[in-house]
Amino acid sequence: MLIGTIFYAGAFAAAYAWALTWILERRDRKYGQGAVSSADALGAGLYVFAFVFFSNLLIVSTKPAYAGLYAGALITALAGFCLYKESVYKVRARRVRHRRRAEVRLLEKYISKDPGNASYYERLSEVYENLGDKKKALETARMAAKLEPTVRNHWRLKGLED
Repeated sequence: MLIGTIFYAGAFAAAYAWALTWILERRDRKYGQGAVSSADALGAGLYVFAFVFFSNLLIVSTKPAYAGLYAGALITALAGFCLYKESVYKVRARRVRHRRRAEVRLLEKYISKDPGNASYYERLSEVYENLGDKKKALETARMAAKLEPTVRNHWRLKGLED
């Protein structure tokens, strides 16, 4: 009975901590909003693992009738945290896209005033790439390489073509 309780508490705590670190790391992996270092996510996961493990041991050993209720409460709290963080990530992603579109408009305005400036085309290519518009990124990178045939511009162009 004791080994089963320890196994249950450990497996539940490990799954719970993994889910928490997955939620935290989505910020960079899916939304590209800056990295949460693995050490930070692991640290948070270890604290959560310890809390969930020992609290599960306590609940299961003292009040086994409430173990399911407690597990449900923990899962509900994690799901709420996931929904909250996902909405925060989406709002930040919309803000970043809005700023990048504004930067595109500004760069296009500057290019219309100074069409021979290759650095405007370089930056515009980077912004288009960040927005996910590979065709326009490639087109502006070609223009930058044509205006200023440096090794950097040719590597960027080759990277976009690949």
